[in-house]
Amino acid sequence: MITNYIKCNINNDGCAIARSDEAKALGIRMGQPLFEIRDLVRRHDVIVKSSNYALYGDISRRVMTLVASEVPDSAIYSIDEIFIDLDNMSINHDQWARDLKAKILRETGIPVGIGISTTKTLAKISNRLAKKSSKADGVLMLKDQKWIDLALERTEAGDVWGVGRKFAQKLASIGITTALQLRDMPDQAARQMMTVGGLKTVRELRGIRCTDLDDSPAQRETVCVSRSFGKEIDDREMLKEALLTFAGRACAKLRRLKLAACRLQLFILSNRFRSDRPQFSRGCELTLTPASNDTREICKLVGENIGRIWQNGLQVKKAGILLLDLCRPEDAPRDLFSGSCRTENPLMQALDQLEGRFGKETVIIGRLARRSGSDWFMSTNNKSPNYTTRWQDIPAIR
Repeated sequence: MITNYIKCNINNDGCAIARSDEAKALGIRMGQPLFEIRDLVRRHDVIVKSSNYALYGDISRRVMTLVASEVPDSAIYSIDEIFIDLDNMSINHDQWARDLKAKILRETGIPVGIGISTTKTLAKISNRLAKKSSKADGVLMLKDQKWIDLALERTEAGDVWGVGRKFAQKLASIGITTALQLRDMPDQAARQMMTVGGLKTVRELRGIRCTDLDDSPAQRETVCVSRSFGKEIDDREMLKEALLTFAGRACAKLRRLKLAACRLQLFILSNRFRSDRPQFSRGCELTLTPASNDTREICKLVGENIGRIWQNGLQVKKAGILLLDLCRPEDAPRDLFSGSCRTENPLMQALDQLEGRFGKETVIIGRLARRSGSDWFMSTNNKSPNYTTRWQDIPAIR
């Protein structure tokens, strides 16, 4: 398993979601809002960066493409993780991994950690230790049982892939605090406490493969577009403009996936960090008959139903649209009075082609907002330049 370190510092809500070791040592907590630590940031010259998904995605694509070209089989797990299969490669695994690590650094500038073991769960543990150990220098192979036992003994149960905070608390209540203790847990107890998924984790810690290289679902089940606003919205028309824009982006995602949605949800949230104001969470659910991915149809539904979630006096900090019950057009449900699901719309195809050639939101539905014309867009004052995806941001040597 290979992990690179493309991580943002502050998410859309203005909360810390990635911290360097130095930032952790200062006491900055995961999920802590930026306004609570401004003095700490200023006092210690902490570098704060906003999310830059275009840059992260492009760098991730470069690293993943390079890795995939070096192995016969691989599966991308997330934006910064990829699993690879080395079973049929007659190589010195340790040297090969170090050569690959050096090649990735040389060709992309990204330092990575590489963990090698007999199952995906053990590979995740190996990778985690590879990043923390100065002796490992970013590469660690766990195959000898003696070293596997030592690694599991040094890993907390809550840090094992698939365990999580709630299961970790349950395990601690019966005295299981390390990955080694978790591995030796009886099968029946593991299943009762952590369901079938937890039992698979326990068996993978024993070296028994329970998950394929690529066990991701074949089809997406939902598409969500949501944002925290640069400033709170107290105007109905401004909220409608934002939700219509999110609907356009969500529909574009659906069309790229060649899927249609049968239901959609609209939701709005208050600023959870403002304890001096009333907190609220409002939403509504709509049925699409027939299923659709047409921006015009979904925007019409959003506009007609904005009154179901809006109320005068609200201060909306976050809003979004969730498309549900995704299906292929040929599998879309029908009733006696609705037509068939049509996803091959020439206008939408033309819009997507222009966007693919000239960039996102080059052409939009007339009612959708442009970033330059609205002040509700997410604040990105600390965003790093798009070094690899925008001509104006390419570093220049003078």
